[in-house]
Amino acid sequence: MCKKSIPWIIATVLLIAWLSLFFMNRATEDLVLGKKIEELAKSGTTEIPLSSLTDFDWDQALVYGPYTTEDVIEESLNIQFKGSTHGIESLEDRFLLVFAKDNHAVKTVPLSRMPGDYSEKNGRLTPENDVLIVTRR
Repeated sequence: MCKKSIPWIIATVLLIAWLSLFFMNRATEDLVLGKKIEELAKSGTTEIPLSSLTDFDWDQALVYGPYTTEDVIEESLNIQFKGSTHGIESLEDRFLLVFAKDNHAVKTVPLSRMPGDYSEKNGRLTPENDVLIVTRR
């Protein structure tokens, strides 16, 4: 009986290891942060400091406009991107804010273009240089 269960145990361990590789270092979506940023933008705020809104560790971030591909995200942040792009590669009604830590994306934040367009104040966003700019259209 013990010899029959060994292959099943090995197969289960291998499956768990394979699944953990797929889901490990995957960026999570932060829809709540997106709503906070959009509310500030709708209220007329044009400069939004991100560090006061984030409750997770990050060392860099960039905001991406419509039609940005996953390859551009990986190249510009010098990271391995695993996460949802929320369709920005084919839609023009949203931006995507991507936070990274070390060599991996940690959070993705979809942002509606309704309040305006988004950009970084002084290039790449960091916890020390964290101002997201909102430009009315």
